Amino acid sequence: MKRLSSLLFLIFSLSQFFISPALAQTVKTTFVSGPGRDRGEGPAMVADGRYDTKWCIDEPRQMPYTIVLDAGEETTFAEYGFVTGDDTQQYPSRNPVTWRVSGSNDKQEWTTLDDRKNDRSMGDENFQEYRFQPTFKGKFRYYRFEFIRMAGGTRIQLSEINLYKTAKVAIKTTFVNGSGRNGKEGAAMASDGLLYTKWCLDEPRQMPYSIILDAGEQLAVSEYVFATGDDTHQYPERNPITWRFSGSNDQKTWTTLDEQKYNRRLRDENEQEYRFKPASSGNYRYYRFEFIRMADGTRIQLSEIKLFK
Repeated sequence: MKRLSSLLFLIFSLSQFFISPALAQTVKTTFVSGPGRDRGEGPAMVADGRYDTKWCIDEPRQMPYTIVLDAGEETTFAEYGFVTGDDTQQYPSRNPVTWRVSGSNDKQEWTTLDDRKNDRSMGDENFQEYRFQPTFKGKFRYYRFEFIRMAGGTRIQLSEINLYKTAKVAIKTTFVNGSGRNGKEGAAMASDGLLYTKWCLDEPRQMPYSIILDAGEQLAVSEYVFATGDDTHQYPERNPITWRFSGSNDQKTWTTLDEQKYNRRLRDENEQEYRFKPASSGNYRYYRFEFIRMADGTRIQLSEIKLFK
């Protein structure tokens, strides 16, 4: 009996070690109100903690679709996340692109925390979470999400809306080397922290184009971000669609962490960020991106490449 108790205590301790940190970062919310039927694919599904359920509605007369969540007490959050549905890839263009997030303590007076217009960073992938940081923070009990416009049509589909107490930490990187010339539109512009500068290159003989970033120490990357250029809408088809992401500690031996082929999630919109989760991770100091194919032609254009812990 004593051995069994010790074993149970060990299992409990391990579960706390592996599970608690993630749970501790989530603001637990309950559903208050939203458009749609109560059963099946009703609005309450976005706050049930399950990715295998979803909210799906196509009622133009009820737009903007509005979801209100209750945090239980006055609290603040650093990031919020939208999780795509189970069949978003099969039925695309249901993701929101224009929305507003507000906070309140009485459900009467609302303070705008974030206002997104034509944000197309959500891709048509199943069960993918996309996180966003509000432009304003405050302590509120109730949080309202107003979905004003979708990628195509009036149908919205989300499996979950999450609130996080802390935001993902950006990794400060320095440029090591990359394809193309140095200068105004050189590869170093992709890691200078500025969206209004960019890396732009059209040298077919140098393909695949590559860029290496130095994280300063060995650490794991949980997410990476590509930001489109300042005139991508005016000059389209320059986004990468096939690339490889690798890590190394000596810049000689490289381990592939992610490989995307014909991924057209990046849209022809200016200065938009698109997040990707690598298929695997490891502790590396140097990270390399190899861009093998663009949407059309051989010209690549990116304003920023970011890494997150």
